[in-house]
Amino acid sequence: GRPVAAVLRVRHHAQPRPPRLVLVVNAENKVARIDKTTLRSMYLGLTTFWDNAVRVKPYHRVHDGAAGKPFFRDVLGMTPARYRHTWQKQQLAGQGVEPEVVASAAGLVAKVAANAGAIGYLLDSETGAADSRVRLVPIEQSP
Repeated sequence: GRPVAAVLRVRHHAQPRPPRLVLVVNAENKVARIDKTTLRSMYLGLTTFWDNAVRVKPYHRVHDGAAGKPFFRDVLGMTPARYRHTWQKQQLAGQGVEPEVVASAAGLVAKVAANAGAIGYLLDSETGAADSRVRLVPIEQSP
């Protein structure tokens, strides 16, 4: 019975912790922190410029993927369907374009590196994809 006990002990310690997200901005963007309220506003097309007058260009991950799910749940606080509906109304009114979806962490880093106003998000387990062309910024809890 000892091997079974050892297996149970190991499984008990490996509690999955909730996925942590990290923001990715262009290396030229000197923003130090972004709170959830501001982030939500950027992804809903309500905040369209950074403080330095550069246009915000948000990129999404696959909506029901490992990074997308916690972003919708914990940051946007809405389902992907509700999000798409919100954007459909805005696009019809000529108020911006729904953020593009980028599947891979490396793809996201490349997109953000190519646009001074870009922002995206990675799981903390994916931050190895980041390089000197981008900066990682924590998500602050909103005040």
